[in-house]
Amino acid sequence: MKQLLFLPLCILIAASFANAQTYQLTVQNGYGSGQYAAGDTVHIWSAEWPFSKTFSHWTGEISFLQMPDEWLTWLVMPTQNVTVTANTRDLLPGADFTEEHLMGRDTIQQVFYYFPPGGPPKGVVWLFHGGGGEAEHWVNGNLEQRLFANYLMADTLAVVVMECEERTKNTDSDGDGYIRWQYTGDTVTNVDIANVRAIRDTFINRGWMTPATPQAAEGFSNGGFFSTLVASFLHWKVGLMHNAYGLPLVIENTPLPILFSMSIFDNSADIGAAGNLEAYNNYQFLLDKGNCAQFYLQLSSPVYPQRFMRVPGVTAIKSLGLFNELKNNGCLNAKNFLVVTANVIAAMVIANPQNWPVLLSLTNIQRSYVLEEVAVIGAIHRFSTDFNAKDLRFIKQACAGPVSTSTPENEGLVVNIFPNPTNHTVVLPENSKAVRIYNLEGEIVLKKTMHGETQLDVSTLPRGFYLVEIYVDGRMQVSKMIKT
Repeated sequence: MKQLLFLPLCILIAASFANAQTYQLTVQNGYGSGQYAAGDTVHIWSAEWPFSKTFSHWTGEISFLQMPDEWLTWLVMPTQNVTVTANTRDLLPGADFTEEHLMGRDTIQQVFYYFPPGGPPKGVVWLFHGGGGEAEHWVNGNLEQRLFANYLMADTLAVVVMECEERTKNTDSDGDGYIRWQYTGDTVTNVDIANVRAIRDTFINRGWMTPATPQAAEGFSNGGFFSTLVASFLHWKVGLMHNAYGLPLVIENTPLPILFSMSIFDNSADIGAAGNLEAYNNYQFLLDKGNCAQFYLQLSSPVYPQRFMRVPGVTAIKSLGLFNELKNNGCLNAKNFLVVTANVIAAMVIANPQNWPVLLSLTNIQRSYVLEEVAVIGAIHRFSTDFNAKDLRFIKQACAGPVSTSTPENEGLVVNIFPNPTNHTVVLPENSKAVRIYNLEGEIVLKKTMHGETQLDVSTLPRGFYLVEIYVDGRMQVSKMIKT
């Protein structure tokens, strides 16, 4: 009898020991090192880099990383120690924007451009600002947008930035209440398309590019809508939208490869949760008719003490101080995820400036950049560099596949569940161990440990768009789901 009792007790002790065992994660040239239990989801980040460099990729045991080509990524801790290293690459000497005022269709346009030396570039990427914005947002007004421009320059692509006609004139010409890009679908009456064509022709006439040079358009918000419009009508290679869901004129008619990059907590009145769902529906529509399309959804990430060292001039001590101010003022939860938006924090600073001495010690542009980073961390309506590698891969190859075979097959949001859309049950991949479903507010609405079964009942969920995390063979995979 004692032997029969002793055996289960040994099993219980062994199981408890296994559950308590941790493994070492070492992040070289980055952050997130520590001891973690198997199954823990761990976010890691590259260390900050100067403007003369940009992030390149992770090396080491990257098979465990969800996105080994992105500066911010995560892994589900395996039952072994893991070491990874963040790598950067240099921009060419002198790689920077040149400002020049060039003739558009009717008016002189402020244009910023970079053309790498050595003749016509392998490609030109046109970047378009959001509604009410300016061309300078891509140059020095927005940190994330400038870091993306640098990322393109480091790949020796030409980059061109200009602004909409209404911004140039500072006039709401069409009386719609906004200063923004025009949406009319032709190259004659749409002055913004005509301006882009005129600037492009100027560069061709100078011999800096040729009519055959591949061109791509990428924009944020209102500029995202315009990017696919101008790329369609000027027959460019691809169009990329950040925080925009696309114009019916384009979605229904164009053969243009389109990438949608959305934010899970988008708080714009013009986008929001409904716009995220519309973007996903448009993505599925394009796939159904045989078009090349990709869809990515940025999730919120935890704040870490060194995050604000990305801001030029912010030291490690000040970044830690900013982190502590967020923590001490109740802006972070126990896992250091934001519980308030950047706008709320700005209001808190005004109401109680004595609680924010480090933030208020920064210059105006540094404070702006810090609040911008807070907004990006919270995955609201902001341009984000979280998917730089995906954007670049799409610009260069569209849907032709990854640039290198080192990218794991389950990178990002690629695992399939079916049927999708669904109104009752979904079938998960075999060997699924657990599943969590999030709504667009980031709340867990359903979670379940799987015991060999692959079918999951989602009939109790309201209609809408959901993010699904599935743990398969010790690794987290992510999908999207529409409940009808």
